[in-house]
Amino acid sequence: MSTDYAEMERDFVASLKEDTGRDLAGWMVAIKECGHSDRNAIIDWLRHQGFQFSWASWLERIHHNGGRLIYADDIGNVPPSARLRPPDVTAHDPHPFQNVQGASPPSIVTKPAPPRRDIERLLADAKGLRPLADLVLREVGRTVPDVAFHAKGSFIAIGAPQTFAALLPSPKALRLYANFGTAGVHRAEPADAVNKSASTFPDVLVLDDARSIDEDFLRLIRIAARL
Repeated sequence: MSTDYAEMERDFVASLKEDTGRDLAGWMVAIKECGHSDRNAIIDWLRHQGFQFSWASWLERIHHNGGRLIYADDIGNVPPSARLRPPDVTAHDPHPFQNVQGASPPSIVTKPAPPRRDIERLLADAKGLRPLADLVLREVGRTVPDVAFHAKGSFIAIGAPQTFAALLPSPKALRLYANFGTAGVHRAEPADAVNKSASTFPDVLVLDDARSIDEDFLRLIRIAARL
């Protein structure tokens, strides 16, 4: 594995003081005192402090974890296949910090995916949910090795290499179609009841909140991809 996410997290945290004027403990206190308890509201607040979406989400996850690092704590006790993969720096948000006290971007960089006009066109259909659609694709990309995305009609097909899921972006909700088997019985809906055009997949997840991209979501993705 070419990327050490625990090291990335340590570098991210180590650069906070210099780049933002607050260390991790300072940001944990600031988040606690910001007046928000909803996870999406905290992420939005952090974005207004100058963080790009992916790193705001990461910092919120550390806060939600009681201020403990997600990947760097006790990392040696967790097998690589079981570790969560973090948000990435993408072509849309190239730097962890945008305008935090005149911050310059730190050296944490990962390779962005090449732009795809057809996929960009479909993602634009999500309108206000575009950041959530980006997050879904990033997390799927980190969970499934060698995953590929391509446009297929109104859908973003997801394969590795065989198509195992399809994302339908829209402004009210994102719909992720797949076969989750019995594992999705408490979370997924029957696909035909939502959109018959994706009936090749029996199940659908309706996503309209970043909080839904959680551990259980990643578990379902691995099941759909037969990992």
